[in-house]
Amino acid sequence: MQSGEIVQRAIDYIEDHLTESLSLEEIAGVAAMSLPNLYRLFHSLTGHPIKEYIRKRRINEAAICLRDTDLPTIDIGYRCGFESYQAFIKTFKRLTGLTPGQYRRSQLVYSFEQMNLNEQVCYLEERDLSERFPEVRVIRLNPQQGIGYLFVSEFESGIETVAIDHFRELLSSYRIDMNGLRLFGWNVDMEGETKPFGYQLLAVDLMDHTEMMKHPELYSITLDGGLYAVARSPSVAEDCIQNTWNRLFSEWLPRSVFEQGKHEFIEEYALNRDQIVRMKLYLPVERSKLVKRIEIVELSSLKVMRFRRTGVDCVKQADEDSISWLFRNGLIEDSRIRVFMHCDGGLLDESSLYEVYIAPPEEFLASHEEVDLQVELEGGMYACLESGAYGTMTGLLERVDRWLAMSTEYRPDPARSWFASYLPKEEADHGIFKVKCYVPVQIMS
Repeated sequence: MQSGEIVQRAIDYIEDHLTESLSLEEIAGVAAMSLPNLYRLFHSLTGHPIKEYIRKRRINEAAICLRDTDLPTIDIGYRCGFESYQAFIKTFKRLTGLTPGQYRRSQLVYSFEQMNLNEQVCYLEERDLSERFPEVRVIRLNPQQGIGYLFVSEFESGIETVAIDHFRELLSSYRIDMNGLRLFGWNVDMEGETKPFGYQLLAVDLMDHTEMMKHPELYSITLDGGLYAVARSPSVAEDCIQNTWNRLFSEWLPRSVFEQGKHEFIEEYALNRDQIVRMKLYLPVERSKLVKRIEIVELSSLKVMRFRRTGVDCVKQADEDSISWLFRNGLIEDSRIRVFMHCDGGLLDESSLYEVYIAPPEEFLASHEEVDLQVELEGGMYACLESGAYGTMTGLLERVDRWLAMSTEYRPDPARSWFASYLPKEEADHGIFKVKCYVPVQIMS
């Protein structure tokens, strides 16, 4: 059975039980696949996380009831499968921009119909990227010139906010209101310095800064600009910013005709009353030079050390665990080691899982205390796609999943997990690391 048919089975079950309490485990069981695979395939083939798809379908039914009946809104919320009136109101307003009462009186029509993947696979393959990511624009940023300030710290977390606060105080001493300026920022590697983390700020204006240039921490600076994919973060909360970066880098970029550029990752801030109220994220891009092709390869099994973490900070924690292990075993500079990763969940939340695998040299023997870390990356047949190391690889996985959905020779193998192999740093392109993404497959019977 092809992956499109598997996900369609889940969609049909959701439709039959839309007004009931839906268990994701039960949906996965009906589709005969694991819950992590259901999350990934559903998102890949529909463009919507499964929980969000259910919410949108329920809001569609609620919108119809609001127009066609006189039922109280609280009754409509419960009839359409929401567990509480508060959850119904919150979801309805997020998706439509109106409360149920306002929607009833307006001319707006909200529509989110049931999907039929048997009709939609080719459409998904051909439709314009802007329809999937309407919030992303590709622009050419002109060079920006103004006042610069570099803030350095021993800690990376929260460095942007602290840097802006310090910069504001410096400008205020010259009676300059930062609220009226365009403010850009980007991270700077302070390798070799006692404070290893830096954040560069640029306030763009047209004034004469001659007097300010006498201050030892202020200077004239030019941001070169270039081609960027730009998206506005819906909120300035740290997790929301991270999710927006992930959507740009891991989801939009691998699906686009672009690849990561060599210029800076940039953030632009809008301030009001000394508070950050909006942010734009700038992902450096350039036109992709090569068409990446999916290959079918046969891999041997491989013994590796696994470092597994779950939750919002799972990526950082698993990376730290693996690096600590390399230091303890004197392998941090050993060119023979190979590094792999696997994750479940595109946007990092409490349900996310992230794993780092390290294949040590052949003669390596794990200590008694570390023997539980040893696992085996299963061999077998895989669909392989080489690309830049784009975060959680969500976009790369979707490309492979959609290719498999249309293949008449291969289908996904749900018994094994996908993984990505990081290529040696010697193969990096101007500091951009490369990976090979492996998705397990079977020959169709």
